[in-house]
Amino acid sequence: MKDINLQEICKELHIYEFGIASWPLPEQAKTILFESNPCPFTTADVEARLLGTTQFMPKSAIVCLFPYHVQHKGHANLSRYTWSTDYHLVINEYLERLIERLQIIDDSAQFSIHCDTSPLADRYMAYLAGLGFYGKNNCFISPKWGSYVVIGTILTTLELKPNTPLEQSCIGCNRCITACLGQCLGHDEFKFATCKSYLTQKKGELTDEEEQILAKTPLVFGCDVCQEVCPHNKDIPTTPIPEFQQIEPYININELETLTNKEFKAKYGHRAFSWRGKKILMRNQEIIDRKNKL
Repeated sequence: MKDINLQEICKELHIYEFGIASWPLPEQAKTILFESNPCPFTTADVEARLLGTTQFMPKSAIVCLFPYHVQHKGHANLSRYTWSTDYHLVINEYLERLIERLQIIDDSAQFSIHCDTSPLADRYMAYLAGLGFYGKNNCFISPKWGSYVVIGTILTTLELKPNTPLEQSCIGCNRCITACLGQCLGHDEFKFATCKSYLTQKKGELTDEEEQILAKTPLVFGCDVCQEVCPHNKDIPTTPIPEFQQIEPYININELETLTNKEFKAKYGHRAFSWRGKKILMRNQEIIDRKNKL
């Protein structure tokens, strides 16, 4: 096991919260991660989520949390996680810098970065690394930063001392379950089909019931309701990450109509909502306007 002062390195790189999960994952991981009806945006293959990488056999996972909460009382029509630069881009830059530092210590070590775009189960990895716990709102909750966090993981051949999961848990107030616009929480499994966040990203025509759910708040992408009512998010600090401090909570839908797809990508390609394209955003605004005029 290498003598690596990861605490000091992460502090220098402004990575404010990290933990270590051992590898391979626990035997019960397959049962925990299995979903009979997984969301289409989640990899359904549990084996792929357990594998992590085929490039090498990892010995440890360095799991990092990146808080993104910023106080804002003005108008917004986008979910908070999309207010600033796409977190995938930001996290990759931070983790690449961390790998560069670790390679100086051990140039034979291997690494792979995972941030929401690979099958690896991000929330479960963060739980194993002792960084927080699951909420009834299906979010991962950090004791310090609440649920307004995104997760990045480095799988590595370095053998690092693992942390243990926290004993702390969601207080179980059920406010998220009551407030959920589509009542998709509080079941044995997350009922993604009536989640507003999912519906704002779903392609094709929506049913009247789906449109009714989508139109309950002004957001044209995502939904923060279950996080806004969560007591674990009360009085959490503002993100210390500069890339997440510069926010644009509102997108002008009328302007999108004048942009070509190429122009849209050029202007908004660095934002986390851009992958779905402008037509979905325009559709969502049309539904919200139409339903609220009835």
